[in-house]
Amino acid sequence: MKILSTTFRKLSKLHLGLYLLFSLMVAFGSTTSLFFETYSLIDFNLVKTEWQHFTDAQASGSSYSPSQAVWINIFRPANVAKTTTHVYVNGKWSKQEAYSGNKRTGELYFLFLLFWLWPLYRYYFSKKPRDLGRIERRIINLPLVIFILGWVIALQRYLVNVFSYSAQYGPVSWRIKVVFAVSSLLFGAFVSYLNLELTGLYIRRFIAGPFFAENNPYGIKRGFAVNLTMRYALMMFSLAMVPLLLCLYVPVFSNLDLFAKLAAVHGKNLEWALSYENVRVFLPVLVIAVLVGIILLFQAVSILLYRVNVQTPVSALVKRMKAVAAGDFNCKTSVLYADELGQLKGHFNMMLDGLVERDHIKDTFGRYVSLEIAEKIMKSGKVNLAGEEIQATVLFSDIRGFTPLSEKLPPVELIRFLNEYFTFVTRPITENRGVINKFMGDAVMAIFSPVFGVEDHQAAALKAALGMRVALKEFNAQSKYPEVFFGVGVHSGALVAGNVGTEARLEYTVLGDTVNVASRIETQTKAAATQILLSDATVQGLDKSRFPGVDFIKCEPVLMKGKSNKMVLYKVESADRR
Repeated sequence: MKILSTTFRKLSKLHLGLYLLFSLMVAFGSTTSLFFETYSLIDFNLVKTEWQHFTDAQASGSSYSPSQAVWINIFRPANVAKTTTHVYVNGKWSKQEAYSGNKRTGELYFLFLLFWLWPLYRYYFSKKPRDLGRIERRIINLPLVIFILGWVIALQRYLVNVFSYSAQYGPVSWRIKVVFAVSSLLFGAFVSYLNLELTGLYIRRFIAGPFFAENNPYGIKRGFAVNLTMRYALMMFSLAMVPLLLCLYVPVFSNLDLFAKLAAVHGKNLEWALSYENVRVFLPVLVIAVLVGIILLFQAVSILLYRVNVQTPVSALVKRMKAVAAGDFNCKTSVLYADELGQLKGHFNMMLDGLVERDHIKDTFGRYVSLEIAEKIMKSGKVNLAGEEIQATVLFSDIRGFTPLSEKLPPVELIRFLNEYFTFVTRPITENRGVINKFMGDAVMAIFSPVFGVEDHQAAALKAALGMRVALKEFNAQSKYPEVFFGVGVHSGALVAGNVGTEARLEYTVLGDTVNVASRIETQTKAAATQILLSDATVQGLDKSRFPGVDFIKCEPVLMKGKSNKMVLYKVESADRR
């Protein structure tokens, strides 16, 4: 049972149903065209003669049956071969000519389809890596390829019919060429459209579905797309215009001799041309021709209206969706109807409102916790909101002597001072992909971690600290406020990150000894008479060659509050200041 199941799965990947459907569509088109050709090629004069022979034989009491050659000449089928056979009649062998149809094989077209799907077969049956983009384009373009094959077969059919007819019956008149041209048009219209729709349905369900389920099921696909207007136009042409023209073709073709005589009528034959019998034939055909012309005009107008009423709004909506995907949310569309297009537009606007609100929440949220954390929280990505241990470098910065300064400034001026100060000193943090976790009065706490995309977090924190020192000089250079100084403490290690708070209000923060130590290192900057202090753990993770012009000055070991062992700290000074 397992072997049968495996065999069936492998056979299903060959997509034999595609070739079967293609064959059925070609067979249907061939049958329809053959029926049309059979009617159009009948030699009615020979039919009249043979009927006379039959009635004469009946009158004389004998029997009469047309030979096979006569039947061939009555219907004059193209692409038949004449052969000589021996038959046993009345006790003796005699020669007799017989006709048989030449077989038209479609092996070449099947080989072409096999070649077109070959990359997909290699993907299924070979373990080597394949170009998925190429396979994607082959699948997406397959309905179009089969559509074109239908018209290629129609053209081949016309050429083979004309050549075969010429070889069997002599020069081909324009009347016969018209028959074969209309027959090929009929074949191409039916086969190409049915293949585009029915075979296309098979392709979407059994070829594209399984492949794209494994490879980019939700992404935009590459390849040629037959748009809605083109599909509608093909449907109208194949199922409406061509049958309508055939309805006109049949009575016109049946009376070609009469119409030819009427076209050659001169004044002396006008009475004959206007005879009752001629008018009785000509007038209905004329009425049908006028009706066909009017209906064809309306069908052409319907294609244009379909483009205006369906294709244009859908294309405009697709264009707006591309704009939204690029980040432009200011592209709502007007809703004027309650049909499916109106529903689509309305829900697009609702989706857009949701995206704008989400973007606003993200922006607002980012002002409080940082855009990086806001993004990760909203996407529920790498950050484990229930709490996780991460490796990080923590940076603490605090203004020295802030209390006396705050007493001198009015509250409004104090807030303005802090906002401007933080604008300067936090810029280097964000430039080095640090996450500003919180502001605590005049202090700022930042985190650098691989969790937030910073693999070399020790170096990033040091670059931020050096940049903050430059930014402080720029802030003081404005001379808008009294000159201020700060201290920066940096420490690396493990800490716990997650949500802290209640069900009603949560704050994403980091906890642990690394945070506490970083804060206490910052307080040591006063005693060390420096602006930046690094822990030994941070310095050990640095490649000092990446910081030319920077000296790392080792300080005397310091016993931190709450610690039993002394810690080694490093001053960070510019070489030109020593």
